[in-house]
Amino acid sequence: MIASNKKIFSVILSFIVFFNYMLFSQQNSGLNKDIKKAEIVILAKSYKDSIVIRWAPSTAGGWIIANRIGYNIEKVKLNSDKPFEPSNYIKLNKIPLKPLPIEEWKTRVNKDNIFSAIAIQSIYGKSFIPKPLDENNLNALKNAADELTNRYSFALFAADNDAPTASAMGLRYVDREIKEGESFVYRVYVAEKTNEYNFDTAYIVVNVTPSPKIPGPEGLSFESGDGFITLKWEDKLPNKFSGYYIYRSEDGKNYKILNNIPLIVSSSKETDEEIKPFFRDTSTINYKKYYYRVFGINPFAELSEPSEIVAYSKDLTPPPPPTLEKPKQFSDEIILSWKLDKPSNDLSGFVVARSNNSLNNFSIITKKPLTKNTFKYSDKVKNMEEVYYSVGSIDTAGNISYSLPQRVILVDTFPPSVPTGLTGSIDSNGIVKLKWNMGPEWNILGYRVLRSNDPDHEFQQLTGNVYQDTVFVDTVSIKTLTKYVYYRIAAVNTRYQHSELSPILKIKRPDKNPPVEAVFKNVFVTDSSISLEWVPSTSKDLLYQKLFRRKKGETKWSLIDSLSKTVNYYVDKKVEKLNTYEYTILSFNDSGLQSSYAMPVMGKPYDKGDRQKVEKFFAKYDEKNNSVILEWSYNQKLKEKYWFVIYRGLSNNQLNELKAVESNIRSFTDKDVINGNTYFYSIVVMTTMGGKSENVTTSIFIPVKK
Repeated sequence: MIASNKKIFSVILSFIVFFNYMLFSQQNSGLNKDIKKAEIVILAKSYKDSIVIRWAPSTAGGWIIANRIGYNIEKVKLNSDKPFEPSNYIKLNKIPLKPLPIEEWKTRVNKDNIFSAIAIQSIYGKSFIPKPLDENNLNALKNAADELTNRYSFALFAADNDAPTASAMGLRYVDREIKEGESFVYRVYVAEKTNEYNFDTAYIVVNVTPSPKIPGPEGLSFESGDGFITLKWEDKLPNKFSGYYIYRSEDGKNYKILNNIPLIVSSSKETDEEIKPFFRDTSTINYKKYYYRVFGINPFAELSEPSEIVAYSKDLTPPPPPTLEKPKQFSDEIILSWKLDKPSNDLSGFVVARSNNSLNNFSIITKKPLTKNTFKYSDKVKNMEEVYYSVGSIDTAGNISYSLPQRVILVDTFPPSVPTGLTGSIDSNGIVKLKWNMGPEWNILGYRVLRSNDPDHEFQQLTGNVYQDTVFVDTVSIKTLTKYVYYRIAAVNTRYQHSELSPILKIKRPDKNPPVEAVFKNVFVTDSSISLEWVPSTSKDLLYQKLFRRKKGETKWSLIDSLSKTVNYYVDKKVEKLNTYEYTILSFNDSGLQSSYAMPVMGKPYDKGDRQKVEKFFAKYDEKNNSVILEWSYNQKLKEKYWFVIYRGLSNNQLNELKAVESNIRSFTDKDVINGNTYFYSIVVMTTMGGKSENVTTSIFIPVKK
């Protein structure tokens, strides 16, 4: 070991540990690649008064050979008035540039320079190639390649991080014979040809311009740990750095460096996975503010502008979890209770979580944490067969520690309701299509479909397993004397409880081959229209459809419209409120045969029935005729026929119908009155559409004749 400084030696050893992943990915480069070839990789940076050139061989073996031979660097000035001539290159170095001898190195580089110590150790350390090199000893070959790669990697690392070290290694040159605005081509090559290696020549074009400030690392962020802070940032072009320095301050003014050697980002050559740089500060106090600055260092050993952030660590240690006891069920209410033997000092309270799975999907159901003295909670659950609960202890920092989950199997002894809406159709091929309404229960698993050729015989089940749909297709023979086929269904829930069988559906087998009738799907009503939705006939030879309508109680269907075979929706606006209408469809095929009427559906436009009440209503006594004259006003223009109904009684609570008056009349005389009584009257507007107004009341006293 050339460097004797123990501090430098420990730093180098720490580097070996830190670089282990990177070096492992590179360690086979000396064995698996053609070590007879190497490129010279070159970089340049322009300043106002100088240009700095940096270079290095691309392989560890090439670096060893080039260190012995040295490099030449040449330049040529570009001139727009003259063509470029390769013969115009000017050599900048008198002798080949190579690593300085150790003694001269000591005089030109500070002895406390860590990077210089690393470089000297990498170049002039003890021999690392075993002698004699046994080509049959693969371990010896691998160790030699590993050692060579390590030295090469450490040497380039040192050159990137310290300009004097890079110059002393023969990998850096400063050209001050330049002027702002000029442009040059530089080339670097190994000073002599050698049979040991083939080197190329590296070229680079440089325009002399002032050097801008180097932006700091991008995307600086932090993650709070328990007693530590992790800083993260981006390591992407154009601001990709050789390494990073991290500083910390507790007051935002006085900063101290946290790493005496630059932090580097290492990645394997065998993967394209991007590795983000990070730094973990493990000497923090939770919830205390710390100010950080991150500097990047480029291959020219220049520090960037700092990226700054304020960060803190926090308590991430959850309190001890409670022990959840077996839940109890009372009707639809679940009672939970738990205990906590040794609560932590920072215990804030408890939260209750619920899921339908014992392993995941738990959701907190307490709107806010329960107090730390609460050890019971009740919950109501619907539409679930089983449920899992867990109770969590929560501390003042928001950390939660959950108990083991407990399962509750909810009690359910009620079978599904009887299926409704069973309808069906049969086509000329004997294909039966059944439809019914989905049951209202949340835990419906499916249905059993049963069939019989006689309603008095036993029905046979058609579905081996529970059928999980509300549409079922069956095939029956039409070459039979049995005229009808009968169906029933039963609902089954997830506990395999069966409902009672539905009413029997009777379906007539076709005598010929007309089209299959359409099937209505939905009926939507408003106060002014009825909308119909249906499934057209499934017969392949369907040509067109006819939609019919009739009022309830009528026997004759009236044609509404002829429709193409693809139409499946129609809005009927020619309807009257409170009338019930039935609809059906006939399907016609291209042979002129018509289907049976589609199973009718009904719709009734609704009418809220509210009508405007009379505006004025008053009574006066006609002493001459001993009668009461009622008068009112009503200026509403109703489209429907209406009339007035007058009520009378001896109190407001005992009014009886007195008279129905035509709509064109605005007065009525009550001659049947007895003196000495007080009569109460009310009037209501009523219509032929079932409409009715609010009643308007008045009263009058019939004096006793003297």
